[in-house]
Amino acid sequence: MTVDQGPVATSGYGGTTMPESTARLRRAASDGIEELIGATSVLRSELNAHEATCRKVLDEVRVDHEITGVLPQVQADTWRSAVTDAIRGFEAARHRVRLLLVAIEVEEGRSIGEVARSWGVSRQLASRWVQESARLRD
Repeated sequence: MTVDQGPVATSGYGGTTMPESTARLRRAASDGIEELIGATSVLRSELNAHEATCRKVLDEVRVDHEITGVLPQVQADTWRSAVTDAIRGFEAARHRVRLLLVAIEVEEGRSIGEVARSWGVSRQLASRWVQESARLRD
């Protein structure tokens, strides 16, 4: 018995055809990975700036200056939030890509156990990811 999987799209992936839903997920994953690369770059930049600021604060702590005077100099009010925002952006992009890749695995017929093995996580976590990714497959 065969199951109709809807229209198929030609892919450069091995010269085979795939269901349009899989092609759509692959396009979304590609866009998501590009976004993740950008978020990684932003995070790296913020972490480098954070390290430089930490070194300035360390120098001031070592020479026994009052911290209250140092914190405005290093813009402590924005220092913390910039890194936090970059981490959140990175985590959101990474999570979206993970779900898109899991959705592709499911479209390709992988079981929850196979998804768990491919990511090196528990079956319980893989099951949760598969459930979360269901909205991306629709």
